[in-house]
Amino acid sequence: MYPALFDVARPDSCSRWKVLLRPVQVLPLIIWAMFYALFISIIQVLSFWSIVITGRHPQGLWDFIEGFFRFIAKMNAYLVFLTDRYPPMAGGDEHPYPVKIRVQYPGRMSRATVFFRGLIMLPHFFFTVGYSFVFFLVHTMNFLTILVLGKLYTWQYEYARGFYIYMSRINAYMLLLVDEYPPFNGAQPRAATEQFA
Repeated sequence: MYPALFDVARPDSCSRWKVLLRPVQVLPLIIWAMFYALFISIIQVLSFWSIVITGRHPQGLWDFIEGFFRFIAKMNAYLVFLTDRYPPMAGGDEHPYPVKIRVQYPGRMSRATVFFRGLIMLPHFFFTVGYSFVFFLVHTMNFLTILVLGKLYTWQYEYARGFYIYMSRINAYMLLLVDEYPPFNGAQPRAATEQFA
């Protein structure tokens, strides 16, 4: 079972004007994410060498990265129309938000898979290119559907949710938050839901 849960409460309807203005609304989030990422990149270098040397991810460093991951995950959910709620700038879980993120702190981590993480992720990088291309087409259709109907069809929402979960798992793995290799799908196992409930 993958040690992370991404639960998104489906909205009954979507705001047409919020979707129309979303490219402008996300600009402050993207600017903040760039500065946040600069800080996290330093933390991640420290985490990388700590894991390679000791086999453990220091809890304090992990917490910083996990906060950044939460922020990015919430921002991405907003970008792909899974929610109309503007995401908070903070990475904590104290704010009520329709996107729930649970990541399990790993005890020990594999030094080898951390050291060669970029290399062993090559299959996912190739898969992501194709998946992202198809998602872009569906996302464009989702945008138009919301403007016309004010909501998404079930299949559109589920496709966006699956893409979101898949990309979140990739991000969690590359940020050294989890040690399990991510699956090539966006399915959320029931066992994960039960464990993190």
